[in-house]
Amino acid sequence: MFHLKLALKYLKGRKKIFFTFSNLLSMGGIIIGVFSLLVVSSVMNGFDSDMRNRVVGSKAEIKVHQKEYNPISDYNEITKQITELPEVVAAAPVCEMELMIQKGNNLGSNLCFGIDFDSQTRITGLVQKMVVGVPTVESLQNDGIIIGLDLSLTINATVGEYVQLMSPLGTEPTPFGLLPKSKKLKVVGIFVSGMPEYDQVYTYISLQNAQYFLGYQNEVSQIEIKSVNSENSKKYARKIQELLGSEFLVEDWSVFDANLFNAIKMEKVIMFLVLALMIIIASFNMTGNFIKLVAEKKTEIGVLKALGASEKDIIKIFLNIGVIIGVMGALIALVLASGLLYAQLKWHFILIPVPGFPLQWLPVEMRTTDFILGPLVAIIISFLTTLHPARRTVKIDPIKIIRNE
Repeated sequence: MFHLKLALKYLKGRKKIFFTFSNLLSMGGIIIGVFSLLVVSSVMNGFDSDMRNRVVGSKAEIKVHQKEYNPISDYNEITKQITELPEVVAAAPVCEMELMIQKGNNLGSNLCFGIDFDSQTRITGLVQKMVVGVPTVESLQNDGIIIGLDLSLTINATVGEYVQLMSPLGTEPTPFGLLPKSKKLKVVGIFVSGMPEYDQVYTYISLQNAQYFLGYQNEVSQIEIKSVNSENSKKYARKIQELLGSEFLVEDWSVFDANLFNAIKMEKVIMFLVLALMIIIASFNMTGNFIKLVAEKKTEIGVLKALGASEKDIIKIFLNIGVIIGVMGALIALVLASGLLYAQLKWHFILIPVPGFPLQWLPVEMRTTDFILGPLVAIIISFLTTLHPARRTVKIDPIKIIRNE
């Protein structure tokens, strides 16, 4: 217990209330480092979650393909098997293909999805993303099409107008040879997904029209799935894979845009390392401060040794000093970061002043792992920082100290 009392005494110096200025500077470095680490990590988590929700809202959480990406014929039975799993909320058959879209002289390419409208609305947030028009099951089945906002601007088409959807390859046999399949469709809805690259190319038509373009009878390209928790979709995908067997390929959302999510993870790791370096730099200041403290307290250390304190006792005193600064700095940073992040979550006072950006304010997601790991790293660095100054006390000879005094 006397180790802690002496550590606090050395931290306060001659002050009776708080730490000396040099010790406050050391603790300030820890506070700034941990605060920055927690805030930046939470913002990165916010962007990561927002991006995941946008991808999942447009592409579903899990996709099931036939091996070699062949068409799935018994999709109704497979869908029933999948939805019986407790981890699955809903499943829907989908046909996916690349087509050309035209209105007048305006031509564009698109990634077209043939969907069962009712089933698809339980998988993705397609209905919530509509900005123009209110598509229904009937309007989509009556040769309707839903297009992205950027694509509608490219081809200059809006709700109520007709567009021509065409296959880029000649697959329709006619007296004049093989011609591209073509169908005139009415725009019944325009959506904004928050991902410009999706709004530029994504379109949705009825499952029957998609089967016509692909030449399918009663087959689909894939089955899309929504789980109870998108964060655990990788685990659920493995379970579905075990259920369906090796004839099928089951992929979760992290595979759809693997490069995007890997880049976000890499950025977060790099930011964590950079901000951890801030704490390490602050620790150099602590080391210099502790070496100075050892020099100032030589006499007291010599007296303690003469009174019977062992070298381990002296080392423990200085280790306690480092741990106290680390713990207090980490706790203060934890409180400050939590307060700021909670205020941002509640009031959104930090805005993103970028026109056309899908987010209006800085996204934040506070994760327990970051709020444990960040302060823990600071405390460990603070502890290691005191090792060298503490070992210097071993060289202090109490006899010389008392004789010089």
